[in-house]
Amino acid sequence: MAAAVYCPIVTVAQVDVVDSAPVIPSPPIGNAPPAAAGGANAQSEVFYQLQLLQQEVLELRGLVEEQAHELKRLKQQRLDDYLDLDRRVSALGDGTVPAGSTGPGAAAGAPPPVSAAPARVAPPSGGEMQQYRKAIDLVLKEKNYDSAVVELDKYLGSYPQGRYAANAHYWLGEIYLLKNELELARQWFTRLLDGFADHRKAPDAKFKLGKVYALLGDKDKARVLLEEVAASGADASRLARNYLAENF
Repeated sequence: MAAAVYCPIVTVAQVDVVDSAPVIPSPPIGNAPPAAAGGANAQSEVFYQLQLLQQEVLELRGLVEEQAHELKRLKQQRLDDYLDLDRRVSALGDGTVPAGSTGPGAAAGAPPPVSAAPARVAPPSGGEMQQYRKAIDLVLKEKNYDSAVVELDKYLGSYPQGRYAANAHYWLGEIYLLKNELELARQWFTRLLDGFADHRKAPDAKFKLGKVYALLGDKDKARVLLEEVAASGADASRLARNYLAENF
């Protein structure tokens, strides 16, 4: 009996070899890569900060402009109030106005406040007031006396009998006295007294004219004028008495 040989059949299954390296999925279509997205965010942040800074600068600039406008308005209002007071005092006509502790001409070296012109003079036009005010600004605010002389001369050329003509004469005399141009100061104070003898600035002009004569060496004329002012009871009377006591 033949021996049977049993040969087992080994079946080998074929297995596919797969690479074990990790697979990085591609980004979805339409989305930026992470690095690009971070750069865009940084640019947006810088742009936003610049916008904030620009807004703050605009706000600060607006505040500065508002303050400058308010300061200009207050200065303008002060000048308007001054001229309005000048007009209201003028309306009193021949009435008396109480003398303050510091009257016109209180300081020998500084121009006194401008007083009102007599009521008999017609009210100033807009052009007259504007021209006179321009000259006074040069004296009071800018202390530009040379330019003020030019503007006061122009005003008197346009309005020789205007509401502020006597004041303009006084300012011109005062400016030349400050500049130690005594002869010109004498001329302007004399013109005021000759042309506006009843004006409220006349006693002040007479006091200053007495000082001018004293500085020029004419003591006799100076004494006469100063004694008249001292006895007048005007605002300048005390100044005249003091000047007489100190210099005569």
